[in-house]
Amino acid sequence: MSRRPEQFDVHRPMYARMLRLKFLTPNGFLCFVFLEGAVALGILLALAELVSWWGVIVLPLTVAIMVKLNDVIAGALTPVPAAAPVGVRPLVEHATVPPPADDATARLPGMISRERGAPIKRPWVERAEAQQQWIRQSATRRYE
Repeated sequence: MSRRPEQFDVHRPMYARMLRLKFLTPNGFLCFVFLEGAVALGILLALAELVSWWGVIVLPLTVAIMVKLNDVIAGALTPVPAAAPVGVRPLVEHATVPPPADDATARLPGMISRERGAPIKRPWVERAEAQQQWIRQSATRRYE
């Protein structure tokens, strides 16, 4: 198992470092709520005699277990890129992009230039442009 760089661990809250969270990154406020909030809630419940004084210890431990369980589940649901089988070509070949012409603006590869025409028909580009146009039109209607 690879370790994270030390400089990344220094900026993480101590609560996240103690639980060794790998996939969740709670900020300082959430760590405060998880630890100190659970202790304060345990004390209030114990003072109200709703739980015994063991609740002051059990409640923060239960919250920590739930946070760690959430981290484990998040790690299990994170898709892992599968390695390509040997001998199988990738679907998309890496192509070099030609440098833009002298006066032309830089465009993404495969985008259709309306000024110069489209020597190669690519329907996915036309669909993307149509969808962007539809989004722009619906956004202007929203604020009229």
